[in-house]
Amino acid sequence: MAARAQRTSSVVDVNLSTTELVQSILEKAGTPVSRNWLLSRLKASGHSTTRPRLNRVLTHYVELGLAIDGSKGVQWTHNMSPQLLYAVANGKRL
Repeated sequence: MAARAQRTSSVVDVNLSTTELVQSILEKAGTPVSRNWLLSRLKASGHSTTRPRLNRVLTHYVELGLAIDGSKGVQWTHNMSPQLLYAVANGKRL
């Protein structure tokens, strides 16, 4: 009989499809959006989730530096444009 792993913390599990959908919504929004707006967009797309799961996804993106969480809401900030990558690699250091 296999032993069951016990959870040592109260970390919320999140599906990969939820993280990808939140990323897609944030990228398309282009401006800061509220958590309530995100929850309503997820529900409208047929993929509703709970607030703790949404908060876990957003915390993950903020910790990775892909999004920011400010007073106006959450905004996607990651940018892979070739011009930006060139400027970062070859630009002057201050």
